[in-house]
Amino acid sequence: MNHNRKILIIGASIAGPTICYWLKKYGFNPTLIERSKQLRTGGYAIDIRGIAADIVKKMGIYDDIYAKRTSLLSTRYVDADGQTLSEEHGEKAGFREGDDVEIVRGELVNILLKAIPDVPCHFHKEIISLTQKDQVVEVTFKDGHIERYDLVMAADGLHSSARGMTFSDEDCQLFNLGSYISVFSIPNYLNLNRIQVLFEKDQKLISMVSDKDPDRAFATFAFRSKKALSGIANEKEQKKCLRDWFCDLGWASNKILDLINDSDDFYFDVMAQLKIDSWTKGRVALLGDAGYCASPLSGQGTSLAIVGAYILAGELKSAEGDYSVAFKRYNELMRPFVDANQDLGVWVGESFLAEGEVSKEIIEQRSSVIMEKMKMAANAISLPDYV
Repeated sequence: MNHNRKILIIGASIAGPTICYWLKKYGFNPTLIERSKQLRTGGYAIDIRGIAADIVKKMGIYDDIYAKRTSLLSTRYVDADGQTLSEEHGEKAGFREGDDVEIVRGELVNILLKAIPDVPCHFHKEIISLTQKDQVVEVTFKDGHIERYDLVMAADGLHSSARGMTFSDEDCQLFNLGSYISVFSIPNYLNLNRIQVLFEKDQKLISMVSDKDPDRAFATFAFRSKKALSGIANEKEQKKCLRDWFCDLGWASNKILDLINDSDDFYFDVMAQLKIDSWTKGRVALLGDAGYCASPLSGQGTSLAIVGAYILAGELKSAEGDYSVAFKRYNELMRPFVDANQDLGVWVGESFLAEGEVSKEIIEQRSSVIMEKMKMAANAISLPDYV
C-alpha cells in the first residue's frame, strides 16, 4: 500500500474517532478535526447493539464501555395524573438484549478518543472549502491554512457542512419524518434513582430519566407536527415552541418547562432521514449521520456510525488504498444495513406519538414488536473480517 494514505476525518463524535482507529491500525495516516472548542461532555444516552457491539469488542473497548454504561432499574409509563400504566424492568425496557449496551454520548466519545492516542486530533478546527483535484483534495481551513489530503471523510452529523461542499442538493434528500425532539438536563426534582418515566398523549411524549448523577436528570420532549415548523432557528424560539406544544399537557409538563431556561445543554432538532444514492463522490466519503441518518427514533444512529467506519476502513485496507474500489464496496455493503435501519426509524415514528392517550395494552404490544424489529435491524449485515 503506497498511495492514498493521508486522510482527513471531519467530526470527532462517533464515526470519526472509530474510523481513525481502524485506519491507523491498517497503516493509514488519519488526522481528526472537530469544529467545537473541546470535547463535548455529557449528552443523552445512546445505544450500541448487535453487530456494532461486536466491532467495539474487536477494538478492545467493550469492557470500558460496559463499565461506563447506564444501568436503569426500570422504565415506567404514567398517565396525566402520574399513575403507572406499565412498567418494564432491566435492559429490555431499552430494547436491549445480550451484549447490547447504553452509554452517555460524551462517555463513549471520550473512550473512543483514548483509543487513538497516536492520531492527531485538532479541536476548534473548521474547514470552509473542499476542492477535488486529480490526485488530492485541497482543504481550506477557516484560519486560512490550506492542506492537501489523499482522501477526506465527512463525519460531522446530519447537518454536515462538509457534505454541502461536495454533494449537491440534488444528491441529497433530507426527509422530515414529521416529528421533533428536544433533550436537556434539569435538576432531579423527582428524586429518580436509575429510573425512567414516560408520559405520552396527543402525539406528544415526555421522558425524564436519572442514572448515575442523583442530582441531575435528562428530560426529553418529542412531538409530531403535520407541517414543517418555522420560527425555530435559535434556542429562544425552540424553547418557546416547546412551551406552546406542552403547556398543561399533564404529568410533569409544566414543571419541566419551568426548569428549561436553566439548562446549559439544550438540544432541539427535527427527526429526519438522509437519503443519498451514493455516500462517496470522488475522493470524499460520508460517514454516520452525515451520510445515512436514520433519525433518533431508530435508536441505531450510533451503531450505523460504528459499522460504517469499520466497513469503510476495512475496504480501504482490502483494496490497498485504491479508493475507487473501496468506495464502491462500501456503498454496496452498507446499503442493505442502512435501508433496514431507516425503515425501522420510519416504523417506530409511526408507532410512537399516537393520537389520544396510550393504554397499558398498546404500550406492551408496541414494545414487544419494537424489540423484535430492533434486533433484526441491528444485525442486518454480515461483517467481513478484515484483520
